[in-house]
Amino acid sequence: MSQPNKKQIIKQFNENNEPFYLVDHKDAVSLCFVFHPTPFHENSLGQDAFNRYAESIGEPVKDQYGLFTHGCGYEWEYVFRKAFEDDPNIDKITFDCEAGGFFCYGKDAEMMADFGKRFKDICEDENKLFDIVCEAVPEFEERENMDMNM
Repeated sequence: MSQPNKKQIIKQFNENNEPFYLVDHKDAVSLCFVFHPTPFHENSLGQDAFNRYAESIGEPVKDQYGLFTHGCGYEWEYVFRKAFEDDPNIDKITFDCEAGGFFCYGKDAEMMADFGKRFKDICEDENKLFDIVCEAVPEFEERENMDMNM
């Protein structure tokens, strides 16, 4: 039995792991998750964990414009990094997150599909995701503040 090729890996992943999806960029494969930080999409995967986090630290769930206080792509990156901090392949991934989306890249389609599946499983476990959010967001915010002050 032959190993699935990159195209097959991506197709199979995309059929089974919504809202996450993989994109082939020839020299890399990206794992993507696009979301909308507005009240019109409150049931987005994982947003409840970020909303619970905001409440747990005494912040409002939404800002004055009606956007969620937490759960932007940058915070999703923190959560992903925290979830896989002990995985030796995390160093093979680069990130290019935006306010409304989580995007990371790696050279190996199978590795990216594996990360994506495991991350989706984490996101579907609201309590597990909440625990990681509570640990990751303040840790990485602190690290970024230190970097800005240097």
